Amino acid sequence: MDKVIIFGIYNFVSFHMGSKLLNKGLEVIGLHIGEAPFLEEKRLEVGRNANFKEISISQLDAYREDDTAKTTLIISLYDLYILDTENILQKQTVTSLEQYIEKNKNLTDIIFILPIQLLISNEAQALRTFIEHAIAWRKKNRFYYLPAIYGPWQPSMFTFQQALMAKRDDSVIRASKREWTGDILFVDDAVEAILASSENSDAVDNMNFLIESGKENYWVQCAEQLKLDKVMIEGVQSEQLEIDKTIKRVTVKRVTPFNNSIEEQIEIVKRLI
Repeated sequence: MDKVIIFGIYNFVSFHMGSKLLNKGLEVIGLHIGEAPFLEEKRLEVGRNANFKEISISQLDAYREDDTAKTTLIISLYDLYILDTENILQKQTVTSLEQYIEKNKNLTDIIFILPIQLLISNEAQALRTFIEHAIAWRKKNRFYYLPAIYGPWQPSMFTFQQALMAKRDDSVIRASKREWTGDILFVDDAVEAILASSENSDAVDNMNFLIESGKENYWVQCAEQLKLDKVMIEGVQSEQLEIDKTIKRVTVKRVTPFNNSIEEQIEIVKRLI
């Protein structure tokens, strides 16, 4: 890929994906939609990079690629699901994306980042409808399913972020039903795995991947290191998955030690407070 467009650039996983690609020297077009936690702080972090440009969904139709740039579109529906903001995927948003893809034939493929829950339940119908539209776009789609993700800028509905905040203000931890606790990944490890897989995979339409740590009960292991209450841990543990054989399982190349990676998240919490 020469250039990347990232839908919802300031959301959690999308922001880390954009930052990683900018660090690799790629040009990143950040498509800003709706509201995002810590918006101004994130703008300051990436806005200094000459390879970054932010546009809105209303500007997308007027935006044109040069004909030689191989462009990849990255859409994190995972972030919308976790933030409970699937309503952003209204008709006008979908239409704008469709029109852009139709006019820019150099768009080589689309990477979708999805919550693992879409493999096991019938919820999040708005996401499912959007994916059906995407398949009809007839591009080389790749679908990456993720468990819980932690790291800097983690949204407050995640248990680990709440736990870090609770250490400072004694707030109550309220686990979200939208957080998958069967596994967990440090966000940088997950992003690296997605990028490596997308570069190495054969150009086949609609490939499906599950990104995982390869460690048994890893969310629980990390929760115990944070000294979360055992009763709370037992109360939020997710059911076991039976993965369809059409889903390719991808274990991250490395699992960053939890003590090291959680320190990065703690530093952001300190800065924001």
